[in-house]
Formats: sequence, C-alpha cells, structure tokens
Amino acid sequence: MPITAKQTKNKDWDFTVAQEELFLPDGKKSGFFASRRLDNNEVLGCHTSRYGIVQNPDLVEKAEDAFRRKGLGDFERNIYVTDGGAKLRVNYDFKGHDIEVPEVGDKMGFRLTLQNSFDRSLRVSFALGMLRLVCTNGMQTLEKELDMLKKHSKNFDLGALLTDDAIDKALATFTNTGNTYAALARVGVTQEQGIFALQNQADTGLISDKVREGIASVWNDPREDGADGSVGDDRNLYQLYNAATQYLTSDRLVDKKTGDAVGTFESTRFEYANRVSSQLLKRFKLASDNPKRFDKLITVAKADGVKVENN
Repeated sequence: MPITAKQTKNKDWDFTVAQEELFLPDGKKSGFFASRRLDNNEVLGCHTSRYGIVQNPDLVEKAEDAFRRKGLGDFERNIYVTDGGAKLRVNYDFKGHDIEVPEVGDKMGFRLTLQNSFDRSLRVSFALGMLRLVCTNGMQTLEKELDMLKKHSKNFDLGALLTDDAIDKALATFTNTGNTYAALARVGVTQEQGIFALQNQADTGLISDKVREGIASVWNDPREDGADGSVGDDRNLYQLYNAATQYLTSDRLVDKKTGDAVGTFESTRFEYANRVSSQLLKRFKLASDNPKRFDKLITVAKADGVKVENN
C-alpha cells in the first residue's frame, strides 16, 4: 500500500513503530530489522539489531516534562512529520526568552527543534533555532544539535538527553547566537547584488528557480516599517537572509493557477525549507567573514547567452 501522506503538520505523529526481524527467501535470518508503523503497516526504515527505536510520543512527553521542570512550560509547539512518518521534527517556541539584536533592529525568540527518525536519517537530538518575532520567520543558527544528541541504540536513555545542564547550555548559547546575524548585518549589499546572490544559489542547485523567484519577490518588496531596509543600495546580507526565511517559513502562498491558499512553503516542503535555510545561513556567514567569498557570492556568473533578470 503506498504512502498517501508524505508530510503532515500537528497530526499523524503519535503512531507506534515495531521493530521486526527480516528473513531471507530460504527462511534464514538476514541480520536486519524493519521499522514498521502499526497503524498502516508502512515500513519506514531498515537497520541492524543494534538500532533502538525511540517512540515519538515517549520522546515528546519526556521533552515537555523536562521543559516544565526548568520553568519553560510556556511554549508553542508545531510538529512536522515527513517522508510518510520516517522523520519527526517538533519546533518549540518559548515565550519570554527573547534577545535583542541591535545591529539588525530585531528581537529573536528562543526555539528548540526536537528531532527523531525511524530510517536512521536523524539522531535523537535538539537543534537550536530562532523565531524572528516581528514577523514570525523561523530562522536557523550555526549551533546545531548542541549536547542534546544521542544515537539510537538499545541502551538509549531519554533522561540523559534532556538534562538540566543541557537545557541551561542551550539557553546560554542562544543569547550569543545573535552575533551571527549581527555579522551579516554589517555586510552591505545593493539591491542588484542581492538578486545576483540568489541567482548564484540557484546555479549551484541549492534552490530552484521557483524558490529563487519567491525569495526575490520578498527582497524586492520589503516591509513598509523599514525593518528590512528599503529597495536600493543601502541593504545588507541579514536582510537578504531574512527575505529567504520569510518566503520559506512565514509567507502565505497562493496557487497561481487556482488562486487557492496553499499555506506556507514549509507546511508542504519542510525538509527542503529547513535545508535551504540552514545552507543559506552558512554560505552568507562564510561570505561575511571572507571578502573573496563575498565577491563570489554577489558576482553574476559570466556565460554567453545567459542573462540574470531582476524578478
């Protein structure tokens, strides 16, 4: 039976997965096991006997117990299940734990993303992120997975993942993460250079032309309150990254053919949006630290017959 729902949000996440031994055609043991959803019998992954399954409901319950123990019980939760249930990510946005980033004129909210998988693609872990409070963009950080990371094994201990010290370290790291965005804000780009930078990301295959056009439309139409700068020469790399995260995580998109609302980009393409946001931040941060990388980022590639257009 085919998987009918590749991605869901805030539903279809608390199923039970069984670990079942696989046999060869002659009846002998193969040495491998399958992770099978008991609600629809879909096989989510294959692994050896050393692999230990961590059930989604158990992980979420333990995480939220740990948050409440640390006084972090006031949060907003969004659960993303992708690849038919093989991957789980839970975004926790905590209220009252914000930082100001003066260089960009923004306030950032504390986010932790809980991760789990049944196909060995993700270790059980927490990734640190941020929520831009002025327009609820989900933004990445360069601090990935912190110390709250464990391999799936038979001896896995959820309590050892979510210690008080690990959560304290996450909060401490969060307060210093604004430095990354401040560094981007100090690097000026013109309107045209921003368009060239996006075209270069499409040329490398990181983003599709459709996504490039979507981000460019945000870049070319900044907020009226001036928080994203104004169209022209006085702009910066942070604003370009913000245009990307706005398109990927918070803009409400409309089907051009039918006119129907389709939600945010990440509501249907979470894995893609997460990967693009993370890679763009890495590339922009490297460019902010290295003049040669920056020149390469914003210089249009020279090719006969190719014209980069400002969409």
